[in-house]
Amino acid sequence: MSLAQTNFCRKHGFDPQSPLCAHIILAGTVTKVNEAERDVAKRSLFVRHPEMEAWPPGHDWFFAKLNITNIWLLDYFGGPKVVTPEEYYNVTLQ
Repeated sequence: MSLAQTNFCRKHGFDPQSPLCAHIILAGTVTKVNEAERDVAKRSLFVRHPEMEAWPPGHDWFFAKLNITNIWLLDYFGGPKVVTPEEYYNVTLQ
């Protein structure tokens, strides 16, 4: 989650596209998930978006995951900062 997805920027009068409103950019490969992961993904998605469970199966929907290889944090002027996937997954929230 980045500040652009919260009320922080609006509360402080920042445009969500401004570098003052932190953004994270993720890149990697998208792959279909296996059966065990699919069950978890379905439950997680349909809890938040129950109407999607009734969407037509003929559209060939599938569940996938992003295997992150590159992360950029844009949180001020002067360009993005590079964050490794290891740093990203090992963060400690304070």
